[in-house]
Amino acid sequence: MKILFVIAALRNGGAERVLSIVSSELAKDNEVYIAVLEENLGLYEFNSNIKFIYPKIYGSSRLLSKIKKIFALRKCFKEINPDVIISFIDWTNVACVAANLGLGYKHIATEHHANEYLTSAKFRLIRDLAYKRVDMLSVLSKSDFEYYNFVKNRTILHNPCFLASPIYCKKENIILSVGRLEKVKGYDVYLDALKKVPKELLNGWRIVIAGDGSLRGKLEQKAKEYGLEVEFLGHVNDVAPLYEKAKIFVISSRSEGLSNVLIEAANFNCARISSDTVGAKELIRNGIDGLIFENQNKDDLAFMLEEILNDDNLRKKIAQNAKDKADEFSVANIMKKWRKVIEETVKQ
Repeated sequence: MKILFVIAALRNGGAERVLSIVSSELAKDNEVYIAVLEENLGLYEFNSNIKFIYPKIYGSSRLLSKIKKIFALRKCFKEINPDVIISFIDWTNVACVAANLGLGYKHIATEHHANEYLTSAKFRLIRDLAYKRVDMLSVLSKSDFEYYNFVKNRTILHNPCFLASPIYCKKENIILSVGRLEKVKGYDVYLDALKKVPKELLNGWRIVIAGDGSLRGKLEQKAKEYGLEVEFLGHVNDVAPLYEKAKIFVISSRSEGLSNVLIEAANFNCARISSDTVGAKELIRNGIDGLIFENQNKDDLAFMLEEILNDDNLRKKIAQNAKDKADEFSVANIMKKWRKVIEETVKQ
């Protein structure tokens, strides 16, 4: 089968990581292409059989650039003549719908953001109208599955965990967070919460943040002003050793479709604390295999940090309960679902 993936860019993000796993697995027994509309920072590994396409798109305005992307994609579709197109993330999905008009290639659009991530009513309308024209829409949560009830064919495809589950993790007093240092990830809320935690509770604990982004300088300055000893590691290619050592994992995102890092943290027996995003509510049973705090509520997050730092039995319990369910997200299990969805879509 000939499969064409389309993504805006290959930067440092969860959707890019999912693409690297899914495309590489499918490339073992299919002819796989990936069209990258903008930049490729080379942060993820791909199967060597995959052929990359980089349409040269230039425009003096955002509107002109979008139009050129549509025509470049249309040309790409005709040249490759794929059995199925699999596009990643909202505006790339919309561009692929427009480029595919009149061509009729099978199209699976994959949504990696919660539906409310687009706050503009106009943009949401454009996206929703476009999704009515796809052959299949994959989402990450039950909440989004229900929201897109106007799409004829839709399914839930969770993100796979590509990190091997360790037999034993030698844990240290580390509170870990992994993610892009951008506003959507809510690290400002996290630092505000840490400031409220009594310093004696944090004594002997390392606070580690793996990830980079435009807010790194501001966040480092904020941590310094608060008197917090936070280790900003920047982008880390291999995060497994960090998960192996961390006892506690925190994610404070303002919005998440389905968090890869929450899945990974469970796999490595970390006690998870997360904001109440759509993705967190899909993955965590509050108080059973993780703790969920009110989105952007620094007091609520500080309370949960204190609770878990004070109660080692609670930490161990929720970490073990999460690990017991981690196999659901293995690459093998998730790829079975992906292959089934692709086969059914092509046969429609």
